[in-house]
Amino acid sequence: MIDRSGIGQAMSLRQMMDRMFEDAFVVPRSGAAESWSGPALDVYESGDALIVEAYAPGIHPESIDVQVERGVLTIRGQTDTKESESNRHYVLREHPTGRFTRSLQLPASYTADPTEATYQQGVLRLIFPKAEEAKPRRIQVSAGGATSLGNGQDGSTS
Repeated sequence: MIDRSGIGQAMSLRQMMDRMFEDAFVVPRSGAAESWSGPALDVYESGDALIVEAYAPGIHPESIDVQVERGVLTIRGQTDTKESESNRHYVLREHPTGRFTRSLQLPASYTADPTEATYQQGVLRLIFPKAEEAKPRRIQVSAGGATSLGNGQDGSTS
């Protein structure tokens, strides 16, 4: 599991330095032309499904584009700055605005076609079913000298 809520072992020195400077200095953002990395993601398994949840409050569902190509899930979208906010001079603005793109390599054991894609209360939820070939299956073992070859023959020679 990758925990992106704090400084973890998965961060490079450059990422840690970037975060330190980001946290140390408050830089006002105009928001109009800037981009952000996108909504926070939670990805987990539940039963025979992979669940991807993208937390995107304030984003209109029609401005979200979801694509899967060669096993890579890509979520794109855009948040808009309200016209009434365009003349403000922010001291601190933490609400991200602009375009975003998030990409995630899906595990090969899941299909690339989600069975469900919903957006409720600011959360985009995608459900990918486990591929049939990845599901565990029981193999029947027969007792005795006859071996089933799967083509109607019993493996014995006459």
